[in-house]
Amino acid sequence: MTQYDLQHRQEEQIFALDIGTRTVVGLVARFNGDGLLEVAATVEKEHATRAMLDGQIHDVALVADVIRKVKAELEQSTGPLRKVAVAAAGRSLKTIRTRVDRDIQGERITREVILALELTAVQQAERQLQDLAPDAARYHCVGYTVVHYLLDDSVIGSLEDQFGLKASVEIIATFLPRVVIDSLQMALERADLEMAALTLEPIAAINALIPPSMRKLNLVLVDIGAGTSDIALTAEGTVVAYGMVPVAGDEITEALSQRHLLDFPDAELLKRRLMTNEQVQFTDVLGMEYDLPARDVIESIQEEVRSLATQIAYEVFKLNNKAPAAVMLVGGGSQTPMLGPLLAAELKLPKERVAIRGTDAIKQLAAQHEALSGPQAVTPIGIALAALQHPVSSVAIHVNGKSLRLFEFRQITVGDALIAADVDIRKLHGRPGLALSVEVQGQLHVIRGTLGTPAQLLLNGQPAKLDDVIQHGDELEVVGGVSGQDASAAIGDILPAHLLPAPLSVFFRGDEYVLPARLLMNGELAAPDTLVTDRAKITIERPTTVEHVLQALPALESYERELLSLPHGFTVTLDGESVTLPYQPYELLVNDAPATLESQVQNGDVLQFGPAPDPIYNVRFFYDESLHPGMTIGVLCNNRPINLEGPRPPIYLNGKPATLDELVRDGDTLIFQQQPPGGGEGAETPEWQPVLSDLFRYIRIEDERPPGALDLKLTVNALPATFLTPIKHGDLIIMEWV
Repeated sequence: MTQYDLQHRQEEQIFALDIGTRTVVGLVARFNGDGLLEVAATVEKEHATRAMLDGQIHDVALVADVIRKVKAELEQSTGPLRKVAVAAAGRSLKTIRTRVDRDIQGERITREVILALELTAVQQAERQLQDLAPDAARYHCVGYTVVHYLLDDSVIGSLEDQFGLKASVEIIATFLPRVVIDSLQMALERADLEMAALTLEPIAAINALIPPSMRKLNLVLVDIGAGTSDIALTAEGTVVAYGMVPVAGDEITEALSQRHLLDFPDAELLKRRLMTNEQVQFTDVLGMEYDLPARDVIESIQEEVRSLATQIAYEVFKLNNKAPAAVMLVGGGSQTPMLGPLLAAELKLPKERVAIRGTDAIKQLAAQHEALSGPQAVTPIGIALAALQHPVSSVAIHVNGKSLRLFEFRQITVGDALIAADVDIRKLHGRPGLALSVEVQGQLHVIRGTLGTPAQLLLNGQPAKLDDVIQHGDELEVVGGVSGQDASAAIGDILPAHLLPAPLSVFFRGDEYVLPARLLMNGELAAPDTLVTDRAKITIERPTTVEHVLQALPALESYERELLSLPHGFTVTLDGESVTLPYQPYELLVNDAPATLESQVQNGDVLQFGPAPDPIYNVRFFYDESLHPGMTIGVLCNNRPINLEGPRPPIYLNGKPATLDELVRDGDTLIFQQQPPGGGEGAETPEWQPVLSDLFRYIRIEDERPPGALDLKLTVNALPATFLTPIKHGDLIIMEWV
């Protein structure tokens, strides 16, 4: 602290108010020459009625009346008081822990970047709260604590002037309902006071008792008031969590009221006497007087005290995931009998690790004040200590022409105004253009996009930074940054020249052709001017096979190129089944020797290529006589067996009758079965009916004619017959010359 700062703090008088559920405590203090706080005056007043419940103002007028009385009494010894520091209870406190990352691509991290990162985290916490609570719009961010800075996922003390690939910040953002702040504001205005500083009760207490040097320890501070028990945790050098239990001293008072038939004020007085007296006296609502040992009365409320300890321990475990190293208890409710030992048992800590702490533990306090001591005085003094660190501002400004009124708990900065105006901090700086990653012959290449330009912040027409302080009536204009262009490149832009193999020289139809290497992107032919796509795989192939050479030859006609894609084979359908014969639709020679598309080609080779003649096949080629025999019958003629052969089944080519000598073409259909095509189920082939004269193909009856015989007598099965008499299998035929 400079000499100027110390002198400035000495001259400044601090008026602090702790507006609690049961009492209002006011104090006036100054910092002495050693930078320690000296309490000049203090006043404590109780609420006449239950104008506050669980730390929340329920009757603004009644609370304002008590504040006015405290203020008036203090002014008798300190002079006029106008500005006051106050604290909001943590009953409706919401805390969100979140982390934000930013790709910095090796750039130097400036203070401006760090502030933008922190404010982005605050906005992200607000969005998370909206996801968790439907009424999140009625909450106000009252501050945030940086838990960690991280560089490339490693914790680091400071990001400023660091270099890396990714910067991160983890924060705890704290939110309160606006109604809490608004009711405090109205109560102060009714008492002719202006809010000069606002903090949270757990923050005030922890700042008083646990300085930053102690925050590497995993400590818990519990501020037990009348309506709430506020909790704060430290670890790793910072405040890591805040919490609240909506149970505190009033629940113990209510238990005494129920057990002993006392009205609430009398029960509150009895509870206080239990802490200091061995014997207590009281009169119940029926007029009965009692004089009991304090231990007996304490025993009657042990279950309620145990319940309070259990709820506090549950919240601590929820926030800390384990038992802490120690627990500090402050606030009037911390003196509840048996609370410390019961809480230690719930947390499984030695009882000496749960201790009540009073103002004597505050190192920044110059001396103890006789009227302001004990654990109940820690929060009022903590509020006074925080007064200079958290000044409040309420100003009207314009952001991009939109009128806003901001109510913050420190000096309002340009960054605060952007959050209030719902300007997305992430979009202030134009994003870098997307990069391209390309694999060339198995090696990864990254082509970066251009960097985005930062946003321009103008405060009253002049360039501004995020941490610049703004004043009432200021005009803030935000001109968004321009995003960088996405990466774009052709294959030729990224292909190293030394990777290209030497061209291939071949001869084709009397001319020499020099063929360069082939470029392939994702397996498809490409050219040097082809634009690459993200994650593309680029390969380079020298044309080493006949197929590659033919594809690259400019002299090849289009119909010849089609030959390369035609199926190899001659296909005919035989009786419903496909039969393919070997056939190549082109003739291919390399150096006058037959070749295939997979044959290797060397420099100077001579290639010959052209369509092959159509294959010539006739029906006979496909016809197997053994599979299609004709019909036969056996007869006995003149005691000699004879087998007569009938016709074979008809042949159909593409649905029409055909002979064995007809030509067959690729794709034709042949049917050799007896049933004609299109006949359908049940169709019949015409029956063969031989006649007697058909026997003359097998016998020469003329050679058997005796001399002088003139006529041929014919019988079939002993019946007279003629040449046209039908015969069938097994018939007995006689031919006699007479």
